[in-house]
Amino acid sequence: MFIEQKKSWKFLIKKSFWKKFSTKIDFSEIKKNDIVKITKKECDFIYQSQNYNLFLKNIYNTKLLKDVIFRSKLLSNSIEILSNVKNYLLITSDTEKFSKFIKHWLNHTFPKKYIYNSNNIEGSKIPENELEKIINNKNYTYKIKNEIIEVNNSIKSWDFLKKRFIFNEINIKKLYHILTKNLLQENWEKYPRWFKKISNVVNNNITTSPENVQQEVNNLINWYKCNKKYIFPLQLAFDFHLKYEQIHPFENGNWRTGRFIMNKILLQNNFLPMIVFAENKLSYFNAISSCYDWNRKKYYKFMLEQYDKTLKNVWVEL
Repeated sequence: MFIEQKKSWKFLIKKSFWKKFSTKIDFSEIKKNDIVKITKKECDFIYQSQNYNLFLKNIYNTKLLKDVIFRSKLLSNSIEILSNVKNYLLITSDTEKFSKFIKHWLNHTFPKKYIYNSNNIEGSKIPENELEKIINNKNYTYKIKNEIIEVNNSIKSWDFLKKRFIFNEINIKKLYHILTKNLLQENWEKYPRWFKKISNVVNNNITTSPENVQQEVNNLINWYKCNKKYIFPLQLAFDFHLKYEQIHPFENGNWRTGRFIMNKILLQNNFLPMIVFAENKLSYFNAISSCYDWNRKKYYKFMLEQYDKTLKNVWVEL
């Protein structure tokens, strides 16, 4: 988002799906209602786009989809305005307070809740309050050393994902290595390096055989690069996650790396990241399993509900 000056008005301009839109704002200040207006206008462009309407055909609850898009864009726009507009315009105190809260939530609250739920899905037993102590205090000790390693690795993975991750085979492997470094599996053996050497089955579904993993991962990366401008961002993120889990490129740690990469796609498209909640993990696995017959409506429904639940967690804290 950037500022364009025009006579006695200043305009907030934003590129969205290859289009520009602008909203007039009073010269002296930006109010929360202005951010709402900007977001509504952005969403109007989104709802008219072809990639949105193609995604819409696979959605049961169209109202939920629109609610998720609007709230995610509203929150991300608030952060963007705080970061980029303050040098040029006077932001009202309530707008600044709102934007700062959202920024704090994204940079501090979200990682804690995301790491807790993501690790819990994979069998972690650490309470959420203990996880927060580990994140807030590097010298904090917990009774199970492996849990501390898992949390610290997840923090490093989140930082790597936001700042340095790019879509290629090397970075997917690097994300996996950061996430699993010095970590022990349930059998108390270290996580294997590189792609899997033995076949794995997920929820009674056969995944990509080891000899084909490298080719399938690179096919997925090429698919992403070819389609990132043509598939609606939510669908792009959800589909990448689904395809990644169907490949299951590593012997272990696939769900965690897959959710991280899904959130990278959301962030790159100016959407807030999302949490898949541990209390819904059985429905999560079932939703992904249901896609082996190529019907993704149940999967999209579940993922949108998890995204909605994530955003509601923000509003509860406001």
